[in-house]
Parts: sequence; structure tokens; C-alpha cells
Amino acid sequence: MLPPLTPSWFPDLGAALVNLVCAVAVGCVLWRWGWLRLSGVFRLGRVRRWWLAAPMLLIACSYATQGLDGSATVVVSSLLSLLLVGANEEVYSRGLIQQTLTPLGPLRAALGVAVLFGVGHLQNYLFFGAALGDTLWQMLSAAFFGFTCAGLRYAIGSVWPMALVHGLDDFFQIRSPGAAPDAWEAVVYVFHAGYGLWLVRRYGAEAAPVPERVGGPDPDESAAGAGAHG
Repeated sequence: MLPPLTPSWFPDLGAALVNLVCAVAVGCVLWRWGWLRLSGVFRLGRVRRWWLAAPMLLIACSYATQGLDGSATVVVSSLLSLLLVGANEEVYSRGLIQQTLTPLGPLRAALGVAVLFGVGHLQNYLFFGAALGDTLWQMLSAAFFGFTCAGLRYAIGSVWPMALVHGLDDFFQIRSPGAAPDAWEAVVYVFHAGYGLWLVRRYGAEAAPVPERVGGPDPDESAAGAGAHG
């Protein structure tokens, strides 16, 4: 990262700006295609179901049980930048990609989102010097995480609860002074698989269809007769 993008007062400024620009770019694509609301990016969704993201929030917080590593400046910088990472990755993955895969059906779309999200982390090995073994485990973890997030997007109709949880999960894991036990990670994987599958089967039928004409207006998802809203 260039020195001007790693100032002492915000060491993660470069990463924050990159993710902000990427999120805005994906938002422009969604706007151009008329998918801002359909994708859950330009709406809060079914707010009464935001509690469904609580188990993932608890898992994220579990990584902070050993405390946080780094000075106050580093911690705050990491928190802000990783919240933007969470927003960016949810906007393009559970927003753009999931809406694109919607014609495949809820379960296939959610599995597609999971696989693509996991494979996307291969870049850490290819371009950022991460060890191959660590990258493969990260890809597996990201795939399970992405599957549950896909289910939550169907249930809630918005990417923003997952963006918050995603950012906090990354933050607590990165700033934790030690890695979580392998047994706990195995429990987390099983939870994501089971909870994600339940969410997809329970709420997948509420997925917003892709408009026949790309670029057309979004349907009024808040119509009084929409029985999917809970």
C-alpha cells in the first residue's frame, strides 16, 4: 500500500477506500439494471426478522473472548475498514451475485453464492502472499459463512444486517491475539451448514424474481398483499 494511504491516524485508509469504491461501483451496476431494491441493497428489508442474524453475531463476538490486539488507533482503523469490507462483500455477493443466480432456485443460488464467495478468497494466496493451506481453510470458512448469509438475505430481504455481522466477524478474528480452537471452528461450520439450509428452505420462496427487462423499475416489494413479509 502506498504511504499516503497508510497514515498514522488511519493505517487502513487504503483498504477502506478500495472497498468503498468497489461497493459504489457495484451499486451503480445494480442501479443501472434496476436491481437496487430487488438485491436488498437499497432497503432495510423485513426489520422484524433482523434477529435471525443474532446467532451469527454471537459467533462473531466469540472471537473477541481473548481480547483485541493493537493500539487504540489500530483497533479503530481496523474496525472502520473491515465494516467497509463487510459492506462491499455483501453488496456484491449477497446483492449482485445472489440476485443474478436467483433463476436457479433458492437452494442452487445459495450454494452458488457460497462456492463463488469461497473461491473468491483464493486471491489471498495468488496476490497477497498468504500460505496455500491457510487460504484453503479460509475458502472453506468463507463458503459456509456465505451460505448462511445467502439464507439470511432471503429471510430478511436486505444485505445490511449481514454486512454488519460480516464486518464484525472479520474484525474480531483479525484483531484477536490468538486463533480460535479447531473444535470451535468445526462447530461453526456445522452450524452454518444447518442454519443456512434451514433459512433457505424456510424463506427461499420469498426470493424476489429477476425482472424480465433488465434496467426496468423494481416491483413494489412493500405492497400490502405481499404475504412474504413477516
